Amino acid sequence: MTTKTDNQLKTNGLRSTGAIFELPSHQLIEVIGKDAERFLHSQTTSDVKSLPDSGSQMSALLDRKAHVLALFDIYKQGEKFFLVSDNNQADAIIKQLDAFRFADKVEFKILPGSFFAIQGPHARPLLLAIGAKTAEQLDLHFSELTLLEKSVFLFSKTLTGEDGYLLFLSDGKSSSFFEKLKEEAAQLDMSVLDKKNIESARIEAGIPAFGSDLSDENLMPETGLDHSHVSYTKGCYQGQEVLARVKSHGAPSRGLVGLIFAGDKQFETRQPFALNTEMLLDSQPIGWLRSNCFSKVLNKYVALAYIKREFRVVGKVLSVTIDGMPFQVEVALLPFLTPATNEKKARELYEQALASFTSEKDDDKTSKAESLLREALMLNPALEDAYEALGVILSRKNKLDEAVSLMQTLSELNADSVMAHANLSVFYMQQGLIEKAEEEKAISMSIRMRMAAKEATRERQEEEEKKRQKEEAQGRMEMFAQVLEIDSEDLLANSGMGNCLVTLEQFEKALPYLKKAIEVKPTHTVAYVDLAKAFSGLKRKLEAAETLQKGIEVASKRGDMMPLKQMQLQLKELR
Repeated sequence: MTTKTDNQLKTNGLRSTGAIFELPSHQLIEVIGKDAERFLHSQTTSDVKSLPDSGSQMSALLDRKAHVLALFDIYKQGEKFFLVSDNNQADAIIKQLDAFRFADKVEFKILPGSFFAIQGPHARPLLLAIGAKTAEQLDLHFSELTLLEKSVFLFSKTLTGEDGYLLFLSDGKSSSFFEKLKEEAAQLDMSVLDKKNIESARIEAGIPAFGSDLSDENLMPETGLDHSHVSYTKGCYQGQEVLARVKSHGAPSRGLVGLIFAGDKQFETRQPFALNTEMLLDSQPIGWLRSNCFSKVLNKYVALAYIKREFRVVGKVLSVTIDGMPFQVEVALLPFLTPATNEKKARELYEQALASFTSEKDDDKTSKAESLLREALMLNPALEDAYEALGVILSRKNKLDEAVSLMQTLSELNADSVMAHANLSVFYMQQGLIEKAEEEKAISMSIRMRMAAKEATRERQEEEEKKRQKEEAQGRMEMFAQVLEIDSEDLLANSGMGNCLVTLEQFEKALPYLKKAIEVKPTHTVAYVDLAKAFSGLKRKLEAAETLQKGIEVASKRGDMMPLKQMQLQLKELR
């Protein structure tokens, strides 16, 4: 079977089924020694001491002024660590780490070998087909497996926004391994991506690349990666003081965002803009383009770009000049494309299976519903509804042994699954195992009674928590009232009083305090969140939406990602 290679399939195949590709610029660094954890924790931006075994973190190295020297992922295996880097950064990483090693008992080594990527919806099914033992094994961020009869390091990592993995093969016969991998991928309708389509997928996913979208000239906060690569709670490391100052004093003067160009077909064949091409507004530079491409999935031309703070407003449309030509671009929050999670895809397959099942007969030789449910369980081994539905289908086809096995797996997955034991009772009865059937029926009834009591307890606890929050808000209000008697313009007292009144559902009373907080400090994003909640509580949806739009603009300029995402979600719910 030949692997599909045309461009349209390369783009859509990744998103619909999945894709594989080689990673010649990726490198693997092994870090060992009794001081390895403490040393990495002291030198990198992430909280290495909190990293669990077989877990991973995105991390970076900074200079003393918080410029980015390197990006990589840290994986832990017992007392050993692996650093996975791309764009041939390994030598620079080791050079930087070695400069601060001193008396530490730690060693670094670049391991020889080859990296391959498996990305997309069928990534897990492919790994199971080539040797992974269980789906649960693939939940680990790092594992050592035998795949296609070769010893492989498996790293959980998306390069495209999709569910994804990297395979590291130390064996020198990487070409033959990849040929076998292509054959297996073709069986699952997965494609092989070339360099151009790999780059397009990365840009769609809004994943900045070292060397293209950032370098040692960029401050970490400019890149937006401080939200994913930096711990602000651990101890000191190089560049930490500058990061803390930037965080406390607001956003940097420019930041990395997405740009969506107006128009579609005229961009489809154009060559990418050169890196760092200026974007002019009224003849003044306001932005600098980095990675850019035409996205066949979005049918739009998109770019990552550094934009000056005052223009970095999500949803804002700018009429600009690039390379002497006029364009309209919309500022967008990254990523451009957020693929559905495996859990969501599995749920969709489950729903399709139910729809298909209604038209199937028990004596049909093939069952589309059955194959859809099996695929759903590959994507999400914890989808309880799929176990139950597949068990029922198998029982109707008189495949009782497999149906029983499925329900036993479900009962192990969730000891309180009523339907697992209820179905086991039915299936055992069909097999003539009366005693087992009665035992499972009793277990099912016991769980029902226990769950009813648990639900009543949960409702009571929710009421108690709500009451506790209101009592706490009442107590805080007294403190804020005292401050406001002294200074009616105090920012935190006005914001805090408004927040308490929202908690108490006294929305009308909350309005003047929250409006005052925004008047005192128009960049206080938290106040916009609470003010929108107050307007929503009063059913004043238009004012709530206007508040959120203003808050989103403020948060975009400041780079306040948590309030920004919260307000975007609130606005989506309003609409």
